[in-house]
Amino acid sequence: MKSPEFAKQKEEKFTIMKNRANKVKQLLDSGKYGNEWTYYPFNSGYFMCLKLLTTDAEAVRLRLLDAYGVGTIALGSTDLRVAFSCIEEPQLEDLFDRIHQAVLDVKATVNS
Repeated sequence: MKSPEFAKQKEEKFTIMKNRANKVKQLLDSGKYGNEWTYYPFNSGYFMCLKLLTTDAEAVRLRLLDAYGVGTIALGSTDLRVAFSCIEEPQLEDLFDRIHQAVLDVKATVNS
C-alpha cells in the first residue's frame, strides 16, 4: 500500500470492476433472457443475485455445474448468487447465456 503505484492500480481495478457490474446490468436489462428471472439491486463488481421465477435455484445450480462448468450458489429455492468478479467483461454475456440455458433445461425437465 506504500507503493507509489498503489493509487493508480487501485483506480484501474475499480474501473474494471465498475465496468463489469455495468455490463451485467446492461445484459440483465436487455430483455434477452425473457421472464425467467429478475435480479436484486447490486452496486459492486463482485457478485449479484438472480431471483428465479420459473425454476428451483438448486436444480439450476446443479445443471450449471454439471452441464456448463459454471459454479454458483443457491440461496433458498429462488435465489441464485452469481460471482462475476473473475469473469472478463467480454465473457459476461456467455456466462448469463449459460445460466439462461440451464434455467431452460431445468424448466423443460420439470415440464416433461
